[in-house]
Amino acid sequence: MSGRRPSSRDRPRTAAHGSGPAAAESRPSGHGRTRGVNERVEAAAPGEEKAARRRSWRRTLGFALAVSLPAILGLGAIGAVALAADRATNYLDRSSGFRVERIEVVGHERLTEGEVLARAGLAAGASIFDVDIRRAREQLLTDPWIIRAFVEKEMPATVQVRIVERRPIAVLTGSGPLYLVGEDASLIATSTAEETPDLPVLTGFDLDRQRTDPVGLQGELEAAVDLLRLVDEVGLPGRRSLSEVHRSVRGGFDLIAADGLVVHLGPGPYRSKLRRLAESSAALAERSLTPAEIFLPGVRHPNRVGVRLGP
Repeated sequence: MSGRRPSSRDRPRTAAHGSGPAAAESRPSGHGRTRGVNERVEAAAPGEEKAARRRSWRRTLGFALAVSLPAILGLGAIGAVALAADRATNYLDRSSGFRVERIEVVGHERLTEGEVLARAGLAAGASIFDVDIRRAREQLLTDPWIIRAFVEKEMPATVQVRIVERRPIAVLTGSGPLYLVGEDASLIATSTAEETPDLPVLTGFDLDRQRTDPVGLQGELEAAVDLLRLVDEVGLPGRRSLSEVHRSVRGGFDLIAADGLVVHLGPGPYRSKLRRLAESSAALAERSLTPAEIFLPGVRHPNRVGVRLGP
């Protein structure tokens, strides 16, 4: 043994290389603590997962209730209101104060009050809340005699019906029955000569066109009704009364007065022709001449008037 101090090369390498018990003891104990924390985290994870699922389920339930509860409560409120309204209506129906006790019918002349009520579908004793005034009016207008209708409720127990009847202004004749013609050129109803002695007669119309050409027939009837209004406004010469309006095969219309005078008007316009008729009749009267037929000017000869004298 030489007494030489050992160098670093001579020191044992087991501690430097980390092998052996000394190295194990020299390692930091923190590595063991980290492994223990992980073990605790892994052990606590299942419980936290359940808690998270519970929180998620609570949030979902809360959202569903927040959305659906107002709707459920709203439906319940609506149902309660509907039930209350139904009970109130039933109570009012049972109450005699809201039953129809009086139905007033105004404006009927040709139709009876019973016919008007039957057409409207109205009767006393029904609940006034069940009276459908719109439907009653529509049903009234299906009657050919009624041109306008109004139905109103007067609470608590009265219904008023006001109608305007068509005014017949002529009688349409043909191969079949007689028809009353209204002021709107509509065919109101069949009639007899005894029932309409004071109305002018419309002749020369083909009533079969009601099936084959209803639009064309309606147009001709409207033209005849317009002429009737004009004659009523202007009048016939000598204060004659109009007996007949004939649809001419040559076009237009012929007027036949009650004293037998025939005026061949031809096609319109008719106001100027009626004025010319008045002038010609006045000139004939000055000469004490009695016309049997008067032919008013046409388009080709507007200033010419033809006259056939009578006895």
